[in-house]
Formats: sequence, structure tokens, C-alpha cells
Amino acid sequence: MLKIHFLNVGKGNCTIIEFPSGQNTIVDIDNSRIEENDRRLTDPIEYYKNNIDSSVFRFILTHPDMDHMSGLNELDSEYTILNFWDTENEKEIIDWDDTPYDKRDWDKYQEFRKSETSPRYLRILRGEKRDCCYLIDGITILSPSTEMIKQSKDADEDDSDKYNHLSYVLMIEYSGLKILLGGDATTEVWDDIVKEYGGDILDAHIFLAPHHGSPHNVNKDAFSHIDPQYVIVSVAEGVDYDYDYYKELASSDVLSTKYYGTIRFELGSNGKYTKYLEKNG
Repeated sequence: MLKIHFLNVGKGNCTIIEFPSGQNTIVDIDNSRIEENDRRLTDPIEYYKNNIDSSVFRFILTHPDMDHMSGLNELDSEYTILNFWDTENEKEIIDWDDTPYDKRDWDKYQEFRKSETSPRYLRILRGEKRDCCYLIDGITILSPSTEMIKQSKDADEDDSDKYNHLSYVLMIEYSGLKILLGGDATTEVWDDIVKEYGGDILDAHIFLAPHHGSPHNVNKDAFSHIDPQYVIVSVAEGVDYDYDYYKELASSDVLSTKYYGTIRFELGSNGKYTKYLEKNG
């Protein structure tokens, strides 16, 4: 059985995957908006303790935005992280005033980028096949490609999509079931994937919408190829990303963490899956 947990972290992302191999994986983390005694959001580290509580075989940072890495320092203090995936970038953050973020998480990220063991630092692009165990877990890296890395580098610093261009897009396959994790990928990323592989590569049962459900990050053509049974939107209450955009596109359920809380799927070896919702929307 494969279990995947889409945590209700507010305006951020955290996805936990329990693979049958035992190689537990965390894709992004965000505890920046967790307040003491506030149970509206899920603290990702507490959740991990209560539900998995083992070393992290791989942590995948889809791209270097703080709402995808907040809590990294605390996670490292609590658990051994064996492998750390990152994308090539030269991002710098100078001003920390008036942000909900902790500079210690950014500093930990920079420390990991120089690490050779515990964690082993990895930059894995589309098409690479290394013996670092992700192939046996059914993970296919659809992006970033060398083309998208270049597009990110060439973009101006004030371009809001500069680092979203290099976001990881991951397809996970298990017993004929497919989960597509969109990170914060841009429309250019999806076009690049379709150009390389054709649209059929995107077909998925469960789709984590990129950039918290923003309508500017998936066009209708790309979504028609994905055609999921469920769209998961990780977004906070009061944030006006266009959740309704996916309602118009999808022929099936759109599940938003701001309405349903943490969302979990269990995928069986028989090719069937079950969903569990923290609360009714």
C-alpha cells in the first residue's frame, strides 16, 4: 500500500508519501503560519511524529520559495534526512522584515546545499536515471529540464515566475494508479513537458494543483491531458487564488485543504484507492 498525505498548512505546501519500500518522502514543508494552540492548520512536524515517526529517506524541495521550506530546520533537528533534492538556482533573500518566515530555515537550506551525507544533496533533472532509489518507488521526474533551468536563470529577478519555472513536477505510479505533483510549475513548464513527451504522459488519477490553485499556472490544454479524478488544492482561508478555475475545468472532485483540512489517499496493490478527509467542506 502507498499512502499520500496532503497537509493543511495554509498558503504553502507539504506532501508526505509513505512508499511500500519504506522510503518515506516529504515534498516541501511549511509551518510558517502555525500558531500556538491554533488547530485550524496542521503542523507538519507534529503530523509526521504522530503518523510516521521515522527517518526521512528523501526530502524534495520543489523550488526555493519559503512557503515550501519553512520548518526545514526543525525537521532536521527531529529526524535524520538521508537525501535532499533541490533545483539549480542562485536565489538570495536579503530582507526578512515583515515576513512570517524564519531565517534559520533558509540557513539550513544553504547548509544542505553543501552536504554530502545525511543528507546527500542531489540535483536530478528530467531524464536522469541514477541509482538513488527513486526509480523503485515509481517516481518519474517530468521537470525541471535543462531548458526550464535556463529560462529561470534568464528571467529578471522581479519576475514572479523566475523560480517557479524550475519547480519539480513529479509523477508517482503505483499499481496502475498515477499521482501528479505540480509544485509551483508555470504554464511554460507544462508546455515544455508536452513538447518533450506528448500529452499522454500527464494523465493522472490525483493531481496536486500547482501554485496553490492559481489559474495562471495550468492552461486548459495541459489540464485536458491530466484529466484527473481528483484535484487537490493546497491553499489557505482568505487567499483568493482561483479555486473555482479548477471546478470549471475538472469533471470530478476538487478538494481544497482550506475546506477539507488534511487530505489522505491510500492506494492498494489491487489498483484501487480510498480517500480520507479531515473534515467536511
